[in-house]
Amino acid sequence: MNILLCTTEELMLTTLEFRFRKNGWKLVVANSAKLALEKTLKQEIDLVVVDLELPNFEALDVVQFLRKENGNDLPILTYGTVENEQLLLESMRLGASDFLIAPIKPDELTIRIKRQAFGKKAVAKPIAEGSEI
Repeated sequence: MNILLCTTEELMLTTLEFRFRKNGWKLVVANSAKLALEKTLKQEIDLVVVDLELPNFEALDVVQFLRKENGNDLPILTYGTVENEQLLLESMRLGASDFLIAPIKPDELTIRIKRQAFGKKAVAKPIAEGSEI
């Protein structure tokens, strides 16, 4: 599965790259709306994660463009801080499938990705505390 992560946070990229690889997922990175849109047109992307902290409200442009181009077929997750509640809500209004509150917990993101990509049955089994996802 190819997951596009649209963010400028280097620490986030490092953390998620290892986690995604462990799950057999390929991380495709874009640090701007323009680059994200180019990557979705050039390669097959199965799911998109968008950082709402991108400059100039670019994240909302990404959500709106991808939803228009792909209908409801492409899962789009957004994330942002509690202080940006209006951006989180606007991303949902524009078509995001789900959102997370930053800072993101890698285990929570992994579960939400599995739910979006594979349905609720993919994570229906209880997970033992402290176990790797």
